[in-house]
Amino acid sequence: MTEKMNLIVNRIPSPTWNWLKMNEIRAKEVAVSSDAAFSLLLPEGMGGYVASASRLPQVRTGLGYDLDRAFETVRQTSRLITIPEGDHFVQPARVEMDLSARKATGNQLEIHAAHDSEATVIVNLRALKDQKGDALVQIKYDIQKHAVLKLVTVQSAGQGLRVFFDLGGQLADSARFELTQVILGGQSCYGNYSALEGESSSVSTEIAYLIGQDESLDMNYVAIHTGRKTDTVMKVSGVLEDNARKNFRGTIDFRRGAKGATGNELEEVLLMSDDVVNQTIPVILCQEEDVEGNHGASIGKLDESLLFYLQSRGLSLDEIYQMMSRAKIEAVSSKIEDQKTREDILAVLDQREG
Repeated sequence: MTEKMNLIVNRIPSPTWNWLKMNEIRAKEVAVSSDAAFSLLLPEGMGGYVASASRLPQVRTGLGYDLDRAFETVRQTSRLITIPEGDHFVQPARVEMDLSARKATGNQLEIHAAHDSEATVIVNLRALKDQKGDALVQIKYDIQKHAVLKLVTVQSAGQGLRVFFDLGGQLADSARFELTQVILGGQSCYGNYSALEGESSSVSTEIAYLIGQDESLDMNYVAIHTGRKTDTVMKVSGVLEDNARKNFRGTIDFRRGAKGATGNELEEVLLMSDDVVNQTIPVILCQEEDVEGNHGASIGKLDESLLFYLQSRGLSLDEIYQMMSRAKIEAVSSKIEDQKTREDILAVLDQREG
């Protein structure tokens, strides 16, 4: 079942001036499909189920309510991954999303991490370079007391594919969510909404992206602090080249009662050409006095003296740009514990450079 819908996604929690065109994204004629494109490979002892409807309907997400509405319209089924209480998994769960030859696909996943559990889930979304169409992905997570969920997502796509990658979840006391995302190409909207409800819960987000060749990336990452002594870290690092466009909204919201909470945002953007567009809005909202929030950004081109030095060593401009772009991605991908995922990312970089 496929329906064409107009979606409003990535609404910023605290709107800014309309002329900036950063308050939301309006996506027209999005093909919303009940055709799921992913397969699960789970380690022994981890549960995998199919549900007729979401078990976390109350959980908000970064892209917003329109993604929920879209999946409800096509009556999409949801896949569940359950991590049993007290189990600590060494091997990751793998979610493979092969979008080849699909013009529309809808993928809904929920991850339930029980008390004192720990696991890594790796989501690999790949498409052909010249593929066109729409891909919707929504992942909701519920992390219980003292549980740790590490989520790694990797996307490789071309400029003809629109990707809507939506995350959202809730954390109980001393729960920890570690999110690593590598985005290589596509026309993409990404978002995450983390509700840090439990005392001493924490969210760590690290994103690396390489966007070029008329591609775009729109991001909306929100951390809502209601629990005491909660902590958020957002680190975003990327490269824009060849008429690419990127928007980033990062919001840390300290609600009343979140005493002792901390939050930090840091973004680094490398601009490889004069025709790129980069927009960033870091937001810190505060209803509580005893909190600490910081944000910073470093945006610019390669230093002229560095370019001169590297060229004097025999490197061409194209080789320098490729080397610096790869270094940005590898700085994040090298921290991924799974060797296969690291190798997959390097293979995509080789393909883009070829």
